[in-house]
Amino acid sequence: MLRLHFINVGDGDAILAEEGGDPFRLLVDTGRRDVGEAPGSLRCTAADYLAALGVTRLDALVVTHLHEDHFSGLSGLLERVSVGTVYAGFFPCLPVAPLARTGMEEKTVRGLMDCLEQWAAMTAALRRRGVCLRSVEETAALSLTPRLQGEILCDDPDAAGRQRQVWTNMLAGERADPDMVWWSSKFRNPGSLRVRLTYAGRRVELAGDCYGAVWEERAAPCDIFKVPHHGDAKAVTAELAGRLRPPYAVISCGAEYIARKDRPSSAAIRLLEEQGSRVWFTDSFQLPGRAADRWRSATFTIEEDGTILPPNHDA
Repeated sequence: MLRLHFINVGDGDAILAEEGGDPFRLLVDTGRRDVGEAPGSLRCTAADYLAALGVTRLDALVVTHLHEDHFSGLSGLLERVSVGTVYAGFFPCLPVAPLARTGMEEKTVRGLMDCLEQWAAMTAALRRRGVCLRSVEETAALSLTPRLQGEILCDDPDAAGRQRQVWTNMLAGERADPDMVWWSSKFRNPGSLRVRLTYAGRRVELAGDCYGAVWEERAAPCDIFKVPHHGDAKAVTAELAGRLRPPYAVISCGAEYIARKDRPSSAAIRLLEEQGSRVWFTDSFQLPGRAADRWRSATFTIEEDGTILPPNHDA
């Protein structure tokens, strides 16, 4: 049996996959360290959710990309959980030099610098704990269990390599081209790693924040689809929805609609529903005419015969 916990971390991502009786556990992203509060929401940190389940060890962790809503929860997680292997598209060479800041950086560049400094500290903490670090530079098989197969998908290895080089130079204290620094920051979402799981003949697509237009031509039918980028207007294209045709789609988002980001986007939801998808939300976001769900996780079960059991309201 495979259980997929789409954890309610508010406006962020954290997905726990558990397979077997003595479960193998894979976590894809960690949400934020602080998820905040919202009226009527049961959101929690990934660390608190795992603690409530009694989880003290993760066999594997995938960090899809370096935005805080996908990786910064790792710092709190490491205080409670041991980790076997961490997969990510970039690990800095340690020790790193302080990043030179002028105070005039654009918002996206300031955010990138903050994330690189946090990730360097987390990488050091992982190495101190003896965690195996695997850099994903191209699409690769993910070693899981005999029944649960996985892949980590890198859609543009060449661009990802250029991004790594920019970040390596920055953290080595070398001067980096400002245009390339800006590009490397903006490429974090389209360059996000994706994770594909296969179990009992069922396919699960966990798309990180990789915009739909990036991989629509390579998409194939799936059964459960974690919608990228919290269901905003860039998340799903008509071609992607038509190729995937998922019976179940999950949008990991906060309870509140974010107007400036159109998140979650009614257009993206409509594209999925037109393909027959039932759309679920991790937080208590409410569609017109439908009651909001309140849970700590939207949890799916795939039984050994391939039967999919969707979330219930007791989660």
